[in-house]
Amino acid sequence: MGFTHLRAYSGYSARFGASLPDVLAERAAERGLDALAVTDRDTVAGVVRFAKACARVGVRPLFGVDLAVPEYLDPAAAVGERRRSPVRGGAFVDESAPRVRFPARNRVGWAAVCRLITAAHADPDAKPALS
Repeated sequence: MGFTHLRAYSGYSARFGASLPDVLAERAAERGLDALAVTDRDTVAGVVRFAKACARVGVRPLFGVDLAVPEYLDPAAAVGERRRSPVRGGAFVDESAPRVRFPARNRVGWAAVCRLITAAHADPDAKPALS
């Protein structure tokens, strides 16, 4: 088809994704996509199910993560921009932390993605090395 979605959230992205990885793979195949990337927010919990589902329907799975990064890495933070997102019931959740999508191109990239997630969850205030 020539187009690949690189930002799909599965049901493993709390408050942001609704479809399970199996359903995402099936819909991608129905629409003739040859590949689909799942980049859940702050987790890779659904990638095994996603990979198995993609293998069943003939879609190439791509993996990554949508991760909150410290403000010192965000150019918008220098000018004081703050992002807020409404949630159910009209309340607001502070979504001011900038987010970056980290795709894994190969096994080395996958290992780096996993290290980034581990570092982010272990100490949210730490400055992880992004190399």
